[in-house]
Amino acid sequence: MGDYIHTPGGPVHVVDFGGTGQVFLLVHGLGGSTANWNAIGPRLTQFGHVVAMDLPGFGLSPPRANWRLETHAQAISEIVDTHGGRAALVGNSLGGLLSQMVAASRSEDVDSLILISPATPPRLPDPRINWSMARQLALSATPGVGSLMSRRLMAKLTAEQLIDESLERIAHKKGRVPMDLVEAFVDLARTRQSYPWAVDAVPKTSASIRNLFMRRSRFVEMIREITAPTLVIQGVADLIVSPTSVDWLCSLRPDWTLIHMEDTGHVPQIDAPVRLFAHLEEWLETRSSLADRVPLRGKQSA
Repeated sequence: MGDYIHTPGGPVHVVDFGGTGQVFLLVHGLGGSTANWNAIGPRLTQFGHVVAMDLPGFGLSPPRANWRLETHAQAISEIVDTHGGRAALVGNSLGGLLSQMVAASRSEDVDSLILISPATPPRLPDPRINWSMARQLALSATPGVGSLMSRRLMAKLTAEQLIDESLERIAHKKGRVPMDLVEAFVDLARTRQSYPWAVDAVPKTSASIRNLFMRRSRFVEMIREITAPTLVIQGVADLIVSPTSVDWLCSLRPDWTLIHMEDTGHVPQIDAPVRLFAHLEEWLETRSSLADRVPLRGKQSA
């Protein structure tokens, strides 16, 4: 079970997986929640104090005044502030994009970045892009159209059907997703069907993502402002974020470490958590052994 942290911007739902030392803040993707980290969060506690958050209007967090990316990023910064010290940000998809925004604007508060299939502007031509998915994402980000689509979908489908459709898009092989995770997603979907703001969360946040991506020079400037050591992990079979886009992102920062994960898609923390953790562990161990300051590794919680 989670809890609420009351920040200057409003309450934020978080789940504390335990651990001590370095704070690892896990940030989910578009339409996700803290449950997206249930299979990987406990494993990370050997490296520090692991906390997952629901972005405003997602999961069990109430929305804020608007759905702008800056508002979501502010919520991340506020959770970092409540824990004190420098945090390692671990973000998937939208969470990866927001983590980069925080790292660029508040470098003194971000110790390191782990980006898992981070939302990145498309690069054209791209032989690896999934055009059917790209069209769906574009429609979802269109003002008015996206909210109408979301409203109709939530009215038409049961919670089970909503999650099944979602896993078809984000998981490379949805049959590999642990049943307890699927059940957690379904329970949350049922709860969110009673939230009046739930229909706006994805389309209105998508519109803000589109607005940033249309200002490509600003995006590039933001990436070049990041000083934190960064690991990027990209699923080769990702239907949402093309590996081509992530390759371009990392070409802007050759000092970042890029790992292509075979046989997984947009959410390796859900459908390939053991293999994902092996990559995280190797990178974190290397950082710890090379660091001249206090190591990242914290004591294992009891």
